[in-house]
Amino acid sequence: FGIIGVAPTAAGGQTLSLGLGYSRAREGANRDLYSGALEAEAGLVRGLDLRVAQTAEYGPAAPYPADDTKRLWGGLSQLGLRWQFMEEDGWRPAMGVFGALRTGYGETSGPSQSGQIVGLLSKTIIEGPRPLALSFNVGWSELFNAAPGERAGRYEFAAGLTQNIGQDTSLGFSYLRNQQDRGEQDQNIIAAGLWHRLGNAGPIMAAGAGVGIGDDSPSFLVFASLKWLFGAAVP
Repeated sequence: FGIIGVAPTAAGGQTLSLGLGYSRAREGANRDLYSGALEAEAGLVRGLDLRVAQTAEYGPAAPYPADDTKRLWGGLSQLGLRWQFMEEDGWRPAMGVFGALRTGYGETSGPSQSGQIVGLLSKTIIEGPRPLALSFNVGWSELFNAAPGERAGRYEFAAGLTQNIGQDTSLGFSYLRNQQDRGEQDQNIIAAGLWHRLGNAGPIMAAGAGVGIGDDSPSFLVFASLKWLFGAAVP
């Protein structure tokens, strides 16, 4: 949950993912946030893929309204490229980078554009039929048209541990830390999830839950998704 993998979609392959989520804030009159996401990936050449994503939120989504009892629609459009420039070999981890342009919008504000750059790292700790892998994301996002008093640049960090527990089933744990606006504590989330593939082309079903740490992190969250594979992306 919340981690971008190092390995891009194979050249000539495509994927399509649909996700739903719910989170509940610790404080406020309106604490329920519902979200949905649609994401597509296309392998361009070896080691490089294109990622397009569209998310939508309903609830106290940023930018926050003056009256926090209102429920508003918001969303984020993203177009990015992922490049894996180093493959895992012995002690050497797999490494890559992801860069994207994003546009966020809400009912009470105009669109806001931002850029994102994320370093990607993955290392298999235990080999064999049930491998155990460790992943890291370290990134920075920059808001191009920040409002007065709004934080323009924000850091983000994620770490994950994934293990195959069956031929087509994996278990994962993740920790996310995201810098928020001025006057707010960093958002900290610990989550766990299961992935199960029904066939070679999918769908790959995923479901999980998480908890927040700190007053400005959600009390808890749940999520579920389906992912389909096409062309060269089918193993």
